[in-house]
Amino acid sequence: MPYAQRCRQELFSLEMMGDEASVTLSQGSINFWFCKSLDRSLVAKILIIISRLDSAAGHEKEVACSFEKISEFESNGYILTSYAKKGSLYHAIFLVPFSNPKALEKFIDSIAEDLKKEDVRIALRWGGGRSSMKVTCQELERLGCFHFTNAVYKGEDVKEGQTKKALSPRRGNSK
Repeated sequence: MPYAQRCRQELFSLEMMGDEASVTLSQGSINFWFCKSLDRSLVAKILIIISRLDSAAGHEKEVACSFEKISEFESNGYILTSYAKKGSLYHAIFLVPFSNPKALEKFIDSIAEDLKKEDVRIALRWGGGRSSMKVTCQELERLGCFHFTNAVYKGEDVKEGQTKKALSPRRGNSK
């Protein structure tokens, strides 16, 4: 497809990959995969970049815990959205607001704990559109942990698991 025509198309998503992390940005959501060997400090840098670019970003986290633990999560900035008792535990759903530094720090710590056991996949909600996706990619590229960028435009015939390679957002793939 010619470059001029591609620039007029609406960007659907951007994907960046690295050996230990990948991110897919789309309007309304950001999906991360973190390898088990990823360092906590890099997880923190990535999520702090997201919070700086969009403080309205957040993550919905489900936790099985005692009733007393619910208030502990709330005191750390998590926002309780629902809970239900199942057996001896409560299944609580919290919003982790990236605008709250205490909540973000607790969330980073929880990811670091999970990474001790296995790879981690997380999904964030955000208000980012086409230009925000490109700026976010540029900021994340500066970390040096991502080496590849794919772009998918609305209307492209892309099969599952296959994306089309595009110009880096730094090189003027705008509009």
